[in-house]
Amino acid sequence: MLGFKEHVFDMPEGTRVIDLIRLLRRDYYLADRLDPGGNNLILFEGDNPVGLLILIDGCSIKQLKGTETLLKDGAVVALFPPAAGG
Repeated sequence: MLGFKEHVFDMPEGTRVIDLIRLLRRDYYLADRLDPGGNNLILFEGDNPVGLLILIDGCSIKQLKGTETLLKDGAVVALFPPAAGG
């Protein structure tokens, strides 16, 4: 999806999930949608992740403060596109 499996970012203190999303969308061209096999999978509406599972240290941001969740030093952020297939 981004062209790398793992990457370390040096982010300033106070960085939120939304800040990381904006960086990824700007610098790594994280698309609004994917189209694998003719399926139109929506990932974002603006910067709001609607079809993308985002985990911080294994916990969904939905159980935290969503995109306003602060990223602590050493946090592991995982992005998972929607599953497709059958």
